[in-house]
Amino acid sequence: MLFGNLFDELGNKGVSAILGVIIGGLGAWMFARWKRYKERQNILKGDARDTVVIHHHLIESKQESTSDGTVTVPVTMRIRSLGQNELNHVVPNGHLASEMLRRAFRVTSNDTLISMEGAEGSYLLETLTNYVCDRVANGSFEHDLYVLAPCCEPAELATHQPITLILIAMKDLALFESWPAVKKIQIEHGSEGSRILTLMEMARRFRAEQEKIANLRHQGKRTRFVETMYILDLALDKRSAYLPVKEVPWNRFEEVLKQRNLE
Repeated sequence: MLFGNLFDELGNKGVSAILGVIIGGLGAWMFARWKRYKERQNILKGDARDTVVIHHHLIESKQESTSDGTVTVPVTMRIRSLGQNELNHVVPNGHLASEMLRRAFRVTSNDTLISMEGAEGSYLLETLTNYVCDRVANGSFEHDLYVLAPCCEPAELATHQPITLILIAMKDLALFESWPAVKKIQIEHGSEGSRILTLMEMARRFRAEQEKIANLRHQGKRTRFVETMYILDLALDKRSAYLPVKEVPWNRFEEVLKQRNLE
């Protein structure tokens, strides 16, 4: 009798255990299928915000004579990738990674720079800086000052939408403050016209931000959390193989140009 009750109890527990394994396995399978479905839908939409890429911008310029004297104007822009990684590997802190993703979804066709404002933005920018330096700061090339800023060009501007870390020489960024000057830049791929628009906004903000920081320091005030772009001392390879370039098909961005009062 004693053994009979024991076997009955074990049998009941065994059935419960088997049912638990089956239900748990089925739940895990359904979650994996749902996750793959969402990943496929993101790919079809071009949404790659779970990925962080580093883009190095190579700018060729020339001197032009104007009524006001000689000015430097950009001629070509070439973009070279310096690597990529998953967002949660670039930003290991779960809260900051979630915040980065949230901010990346707030960009618009008129404002493609990802906000780095506030305390969390400051920590994010520091984390992104460490990631970039870990990837590219060990070269033996000539040093220069580069501006780092994250952006995400939405579907209205780009086919693929990763989180992009822009690296551009500080002296080259200053060339993007004038629409008449950058309008004639030649590029390797037609979709890169959106990056010119991003660099224009980045150049405007960078100048204003640096002026604000200089004024605060002159007044003896703190500049904590003011910087939303970092100036980095990097040794990057500025060489590139020749690829044919062409004019930007600005008709692709007609609506955005109108919204920005550029056309």
